[in-house]
Amino acid sequence: MSVKVEKISGCKVSIKFVVDSEKFDVALDQAFAKKVQEVEVKGFRKGKLPRDMYNAKFGEESLYEEAVNFAVNEAYQEALEKHKLDVVGRPELDVDFATVGKGKKLKFTIAVEVWPEVELGQYKELEIVKESVEVSEKDVEDYINRQKKNHAELVVIEGKSLENGHTAIFDFEGFVDGVAFEGGKAENYSLEIGSHQFIPGFEEQMIGLNVGEEKTLNVKFPENYQQDALKGKEAVFNVKLHEIKERVLPELNEEFVKDIELKDVETVDQYLVYVKETLAKEKEEASANKFNDDVLTLAVNNAKLELPQALVDEEIERQVQQMEHQAKSYNIPMELLLQYYGIENLEQYKKAITPSAEAGVRQRAVFLKVAEVEKVKISEKEYDAEFQAVADEYKKSIDEIKKTYAKEMIAPYLKMRKAIDLIKNSAIAK
Repeated sequence: MSVKVEKISGCKVSIKFVVDSEKFDVALDQAFAKKVQEVEVKGFRKGKLPRDMYNAKFGEESLYEEAVNFAVNEAYQEALEKHKLDVVGRPELDVDFATVGKGKKLKFTIAVEVWPEVELGQYKELEIVKESVEVSEKDVEDYINRQKKNHAELVVIEGKSLENGHTAIFDFEGFVDGVAFEGGKAENYSLEIGSHQFIPGFEEQMIGLNVGEEKTLNVKFPENYQQDALKGKEAVFNVKLHEIKERVLPELNEEFVKDIELKDVETVDQYLVYVKETLAKEKEEASANKFNDDVLTLAVNNAKLELPQALVDEEIERQVQQMEHQAKSYNIPMELLLQYYGIENLEQYKKAITPSAEAGVRQRAVFLKVAEVEKVKISEKEYDAEFQAVADEYKKSIDEIKKTYAKEMIAPYLKMRKAIDLIKNSAIAK
């Protein structure tokens, strides 16, 4: 048998085969041995029909398809092992049917995607600007204002018209084509104007209303609205305003500090120290995370590779399964969960996650290449630590986990993790 491997692209190869006539005749024998067990001929038990009688009745050509399958599978597996091809996609078979037959050399070609070739760029000692962790007075002021809003009190106001930021207490009823629809009616409903909780145009048209006034609002439901019957529909809402409330922010004093109930924080000065320390910690963590993300992103972007579509499709399917699992945990159809996120259907979701799937595949390929170049090794202690972590997560013994997960299954993950640490630890902050 002769095998010739040709590179089509950075992640696809063409394998051309010529199978010796003797080997194909053996495949014909295997095909006959299988087929003869399936046919029924009067006067013969299953599997006992002589070969010449089978050929006379059914024709030797009836064995060709099965014989080609036997020959192709055997030759393909031998080629993968001999040429050490790491296949990631489904093979595309092209048989030269003029070469199919007893005593003939079978010729066929298989095109298949393989693990991508990665040309690494710079990945060590990358220089990245690290964000400042300085806490400004404005940072402190903004933080305290957010806390004040969380502890604000809603107070009824009189003598004012409804404005942005006010909370309206009102009745409403909606109609589409003059007919009231399910879920379109409520009494004494509380809505903060400007929060964009309602469909576009609703809150804006309420601005200027006075207590006791009624108004008719004309709006249109978005095309991606969660209820199919209302998507893109023109609607009319009758509203009546009962009360207007506004948030009254508390003053920064000891009473406010005590209401927050922080350990060992009782005075305004202690609270200000707490805020600065909290913000400093948050900024340091955010800066470190962004620095690491920027370093890894640059290392990946510096590399050159072609992405196998099979790996991208595999990653998309993994994310789809995660969404299906989430929907199942909520006990709702996946379509409804997608609509909650503003996605109309599964195809739109797949299209939306394709960039992240491609990024995930690219990162995996680059980090594994770094591990290869750096000759990263995994010790028995590191394997056991990972097995123990999995055992703890699933509340099983480490021996049970080792029976389920082979070292080869977790080795790529551990190598990527060590490669990532190497890239991050060598980075230089500017």
